Amino acid sequence: MKRIALLVALAATATGGASLGSRESSASAADAGRPELGTGNQEPSQRSAVTRYVRYALRGQTFYGILDGDVIRELRGDLFSSPQPTGVTVRRSEVRLLAPLDPARVSKVVGVAINTRRPGLEAPVPHPRWFAKFPTSLNDPDGDVEMPPEATNLNYEGELVVVIGKRARHVSEADALSYVFGYTVGNDFSENTWYGERQGVNEPTRLLSKGMDTWAPIGPAIVTGIEHRGLPVRTKLNGELVQDGTTNDLVNDVPKLISHLSRYVTLLPGDAIFTGTVRVLPDKRRRMQVGDVVEVEIEGLGMVRNRIVEMKVP
Repeated sequence: MKRIALLVALAATATGGASLGSRESSASAADAGRPELGTGNQEPSQRSAVTRYVRYALRGQTFYGILDGDVIRELRGDLFSSPQPTGVTVRRSEVRLLAPLDPARVSKVVGVAINTRRPGLEAPVPHPRWFAKFPTSLNDPDGDVEMPPEATNLNYEGELVVVIGKRARHVSEADALSYVFGYTVGNDFSENTWYGERQGVNEPTRLLSKGMDTWAPIGPAIVTGIEHRGLPVRTKLNGELVQDGTTNDLVNDVPKLISHLSRYVTLLPGDAIFTGTVRVLPDKRRRMQVGDVVEVEIEGLGMVRNRIVEMKVP
């Protein structure tokens, strides 16, 4: 019996030692208690902390990382396949933050027109009015927004952007949020005269009215572990408040949008959904001019700040 007790004690000691080593590795890999990158695919109630995933440029190279205050902790691997911390940290001031999604690896950027409450539009609609942007529309949180001379009615549209975290098809509203990786800030720049297509072939099409290069700045981070409802959304034009609302203003909320779209289209990790802009304050200018600076801020998510410039032509 003494021999058996000794063997049990030795086994327990060995197991405890292995567990301790595992905890140390886990603490290093998860960066002292931060949730791993798979947390974007969990139900919101399972997420233990807010995490901010960023993509950034440093010395001619591009990296992913976790932004923690003024420090970025570098990650290795794909953003949607549980990348691991490398142990390298950099200061936020040492890098340039890029769009948190790599346009070359995004399959779809879609948006919803007229999806915020206004007189006569209070209840969810059976078929949200979808439109498409392009992955090349994605722009950095501080990137310049190009305006061609024929764009006479380029408008800002500050809104919440949903980032999909795993493959989704025929998703129920009840399960929809489990397919969300996180949320970010977006400005759905739109040429709203072109969007109407009232002049036919004499003006660019609706597709181009939303999908031009640079017309979808997002960032500065993809935020997980945050409740998307009730977040204030504000847009400023040259420092003046021009849009003021909250994410509660959405006519069709995020679960409805994901469920509806996934009925017709397969959503993939990294797909971005612009959920609809908030109201413009009375008598505020919407038509952009070269030199204008537009800021969109969503509380808890951050800000994108973009300057309007003339379209670059070789």
